[in-house]
Amino acid sequence: MSEQNKTRKNAQLIFMVLAFLIPVVAAKILLASNYKGEVKTYGGELLNTDLTYQELVEAPSQTRDWQLMYVTNQACEKKCQDQLYYVTQTYRALGRLQSRVRVGSLSTSTLLTPPEFLSGIDFSQQTLKNAAIDFEDNVLIIDPLGKLVMRYQLSGSKQQRLKESHDMLLDIKRLLKLSRIG
Repeated sequence: MSEQNKTRKNAQLIFMVLAFLIPVVAAKILLASNYKGEVKTYGGELLNTDLTYQELVEAPSQTRDWQLMYVTNQACEKKCQDQLYYVTQTYRALGRLQSRVRVGSLSTSTLLTPPEFLSGIDFSQQTLKNAAIDFEDNVLIIDPLGKLVMRYQLSGSKQQRLKESHDMLLDIKRLLKLSRIG
């Protein structure tokens, strides 16, 4: 009987050691293999670029907030104003999080007369240094440090643009939730 109890105690000890050791070894293997898991976005494209907001515009604002910026290389006409409408609706849908986000446009020229839907929004217009061909007609999410984080192409039918702006809303909310800055 005592031999059986000794074997049982040894088995319990080995089981306890393995229960704590296996997760540590698995974590070490995953870290060593540079495994980061799947990066999930709702619809935006994560940007892996060294280009910053300060390099894109002539006189960058010194804001320490997240930014939703629509980029165009032309005068803002019907298409541009339609895109801005969806961007501002996304901004309005942020609710209490609006204080952490600024909305605006980056273009080679300025809006001559702001559309009616921009009333009541602190909308900033920035002038691009050079034409931003890579980001033409895209909405950029810019972090408080000026890094370009994500981009969205609002195109297609009205239903597609609504879905894309909703995806943008979900992504910006997730970024704000995870962010410790701005």
